[in-house]
Order: sequence, then C-alpha cells, then structure tokens
Amino acid sequence: MHSRDATMTGRSLLEREDVLAALGGAFSEVKAGRGRVVLVAGEAGVGKTTLVRAFCDSVRRSSRVLEGSCEALATPRPLGAFVDAADGLGGALAALVGEGGRPHEVFSALRDELASGHAVVVVEDAHWADEATLDVLRMLFRRIESIPALVIVTYRGEEVDSEHRLRVLLGDVATASGVARLALQPLSAAAVAEMAAGCDIDATDLHRLTSGNPFYVREVLDAGGSEIPATVSDAVLARAARLSAEARRVLEVVSIAPPRMEPWLLEAVCDDTAGRVDECLASGMLVEHGDAFAFRHELARIAIENAIGPARRRTLHRKLLAALSAANGDSELARLAHHAEAADDGEAVLRIAPAAAEQAARLGAHREAAAQYSRALRFAGVLPPRERADLFERLSDAFFNTDDQVDSIAARKNAIECYREAGDAAGEAAALSQLVSPFACRGLMDDARAAGEGAVALLEPL
Repeated sequence: MHSRDATMTGRSLLEREDVLAALGGAFSEVKAGRGRVVLVAGEAGVGKTTLVRAFCDSVRRSSRVLEGSCEALATPRPLGAFVDAADGLGGALAALVGEGGRPHEVFSALRDELASGHAVVVVEDAHWADEATLDVLRMLFRRIESIPALVIVTYRGEEVDSEHRLRVLLGDVATASGVARLALQPLSAAAVAEMAAGCDIDATDLHRLTSGNPFYVREVLDAGGSEIPATVSDAVLARAARLSAEARRVLEVVSIAPPRMEPWLLEAVCDDTAGRVDECLASGMLVEHGDAFAFRHELARIAIENAIGPARRRTLHRKLLAALSAANGDSELARLAHHAEAADDGEAVLRIAPAAAEQAARLGAHREAAAQYSRALRFAGVLPPRERADLFERLSDAFFNTDDQVDSIAARKNAIECYREAGDAAGEAAALSQLVSPFACRGLMDDARAAGEGAVALLEPL
C-alpha cells in the first residue's frame, strides 16, 4: 500500500474545502491592501500542517512564502520560527535573527521585509513558541492591517490551557480587527470511509477507534495489517518495522533532534545514510523540509523516540552533541543544551545551559532563561556552594522577570542556603536583601522587613 497524506484522496483535501476557502478569502484582502492574521487551531494530528502546505503551494508561484516552526525542545530556541523564516533571505532580517536581535528589532526588520506586499508568513506549532517569538507575533498582530501580508499561525488547542503563555497572546487579540480564527475538526465517518476504501479494514471501527483524527487514521491504514493497532504508537512502530534496520536507525537519530535534522549532521552520526534516507522518505515516515529531514508528524517522532532504549538514547545524544559542537561551536546554545542534558553530560550542561540562559534573557525570553538555569542546577551538585548560589540567584532573577515571585523567592532562599554553607556572610546578606522586593510584591511585608533586618544583622559584625 502506498503512503497517502492524512486528509487527502487524490489531489483534494477531505473536508477542508471551507477552511481553504477562508484562507483564500483572507489572502484576497491582503492583495487589496489589508493585512490579515489567521489562527488555525486543532488537536495533534488533525491536519494543520497538511492544510497550510496545500494553501501555500497554491500561492507560492505568485507570492513569497516565509515558513517557520517552533521547536519541541525542552527549552525552545529563542526566535526559532523567525530563524527558519529568514533562512536564505539575506538582508536585515536574516542578519538580526542570526546575531540575536531583540524582538522589536526583529519585528521592524520583518515589517520592512514584507513591505513589498502579497507575502504569506507561516508560524507553525506556536504552542511551543518561546517568549521572544510571541513578542514578535504580538507586535505583528497589532499592526497587521498596515502590513501587506497574510500571517498564518497554527497551534494545538488542547495544549493551550488558561495559564499557557500563548493564551495570553490570544486574549490580547481577541477583539483585534484583521485577526480571524479557524478550528480544524476531526474527519467524519464518511471521510474516514473514503480514506479506507480498498483496504481490508472496517471503516466504522476505524472511525470509532481513531475518533476521526486524520493522523491516527493514516497511520493505521499505512501499517497495512488486517488488525487495527491498539494505539497510534503501535501503528507508527509497525510501519517503521517494515523498513530495513539501517533505515530504522536513521529514524531513531532524526527522532531525538526535533524539529528537523540537517543531512551533514545525520551523516556525522550514521554512516552511509543516502540510501537509508531515501527509504525513509519513500515510506512517508520522513519528509524533506527545506535542506533538512523531519518526521511528517510530530506524534510519529515521539513514538519512535520513546521506543529507543535509555542507553542507546544517551549514546545518540552524545554523538549529536559532539558533532554540533565540532561544527558550530556554541552558536546554537539551546539546541546544544538539549542534547547535553539528554546525554547526561553534566560538564557540558554546566558550560552550555547558563550561556543559553543569558542569551534567552537578552532576547526577553525569561521563561526560557529560567528553564536553562533550572537545567544547569539539576547537574550543579558537583559545584562549590558559591557557584551553586550564583546559579540560584540568576534563576531567581529570571523568575522575577516573568512575574513569578513565588519561585523567585524559593530560588533566592536556596542561594542563601548555599552562601550559608560556604560561610559567606556578605553573600548571604546580599541575597537576603534581594528577597525584599519579591516579598513586597506578594504583600508579605513582615517577611520583607525580616529579610532586610536579617541582612543588616549579618553585615554589622563585618
């Protein structure tokens, strides 16, 4: 059986005609001089990427298309989506994202880049976006009517709860003109039956077991068996099992390096990959994404990654860390920190994660900075108390900059304990004095006063 796209039969998208028409209508308004934003929400595997690619393919010959994706790294790369979008453009936008420009600078460069008109900007998987990317989107959304572009942002609705940072952005633009929302629904029983036509599978049972999720449907069909796998992971693994052992190793390596892998990096970890990559592409498990390879669906990547044994997973991450470090030095800090932690390389984490945190903080991505400092502290038991105290203080500052006084206070208290362990009264007093502001922000005035008085008491004998 040949692989088929999740919601496609022949050349038509199943049950997506109205949504495609809405995107087309929005782009017509862009051509008339009014910029538009379309937010496309849907559960994982419902076909957001398929829909957006189909639309972009329909306008690519007559209009510029800038595409970027947010990353499924434990700590996202700052401005990752705009790094992708600027790839190959040259000019001010590419220079800024390459040099770590701040969000307002990136927005200004993007606005200038789009001034020529009739462009489509795609930001996929915004539920993984870092704060710097969200800041650029916020500025873009608020000024969209004066920018001749259609901005399409996709995200998983089920992952954006009331406290998610993307939810704040969505709330900010809830009544904004020029911003529309589209929700992709699972397929009907009739559409699933059409996809399953000619397969030895009961279409009614298929719809019931998959709830019409196009990814689940496609994976079950492509597994090719007469029995429906119990879970989508079973379907993905059954499909992968049909490949050669060498091709499965390629899948494993690509799975642990989201969102995509460059050919040179894959070659550095797996020898003689050319034919094996072709096998993975032919099977539909991997797709070409620009000059890199990626899984067609994130759920498939996760299923393959989860099936790798812990020891082999650490070994692969070590190889990727070594290859990336040798090729790029420390130019991709968030990516390097991700692989260093997964490789259980404490020395590398303690070297890279704080630098990644500082980079994120400079870009205004303070939650990512906090996550990187937390990553470093998970390996900091080998450090002297004063160095641990410094990491805790930086973590406290990062939390405070995200308006999280509770965690800021907790981190500062840990720093105080480290200074106390080191016998550093001056450091302990300084850390106590830094507790005054977060205590006061929480309305804990007695605690704030006690912290200040405690600092004075420590300093007086000195």
